[in-house]
Amino acid sequence: MRRKLCFLVAIGLATSSAAMAQTSQDAQKVLGQLLGGSAAVAPATRPAARVTSTEASSGLKLALSKAADVVVGQLGAPGGFANDPKVRIGLPGKLARYDQVLTLLDNAGVTDNLSGKLNSAAEGAVGKTLPLLKTAISKMTVTDAIGLVTGGPTSATDYFKRTMGQSLQAEMRPVVAKSLGGVNAFKAMDAYAARNPALAGQFGATDLTGYVTQKASDGVFLYMAEQEKQIRANPVATGSALLSKVFGTR
Repeated sequence: MRRKLCFLVAIGLATSSAAMAQTSQDAQKVLGQLLGGSAAVAPATRPAARVTSTEASSGLKLALSKAADVVVGQLGAPGGFANDPKVRIGLPGKLARYDQVLTLLDNAGVTDNLSGKLNSAAEGAVGKTLPLLKTAISKMTVTDAIGLVTGGPTSATDYFKRTMGQSLQAEMRPVVAKSLGGVNAFKAMDAYAARNPALAGQFGATDLTGYVTQKASDGVFLYMAEQEKQIRANPVATGSALLSKVFGTR
């Protein structure tokens, strides 16, 4: 009888202590101690693998590098700009308002396929910019790698564009100029301006190069952001252990 009473008292104390405990796990520990046994304790949630700043920085650069590979292959292919409404390059300056009409004239040969040449030049230029992108990515100094890893779905691309965008455009500019010359875009622009000075205004070779460079850069960053989203959503699919660790344990 006395043993039964002691057992009931122990149960009462355990119940009281458990009620005061902050978690059910604490309650189970108290119960186990009072009963002299080892009550089963629910396993704690396994902590995510710790990612160092160095790993985070390397992971971000690797993700951007992989994104660049895909984007250059996509936009640098024939029709990469011209056939994609998201990045297709319209006519520059004041001509932009007549883009749809002039595109029809382009197709009819009236304007010497000016808009087609601009898109073709962008495709040719982007197709040669992969080394520029890779170099810019490798030189990028990531001041808050952990913050970018745990940030929004396009944090790395946004940071890359913000910190390296202008210097990248400066590197792209001569490539774009050469590509524009290669498809005779400057001649087409000059010829159209001579026939339609009121529409074309003073839009010259320098303006055309800057215009196409900006548009090409915008297209690259747009799709790099899309690639970053995919990598973050499914890092295992990249086949990289580093990316799986950096983006898979947040």
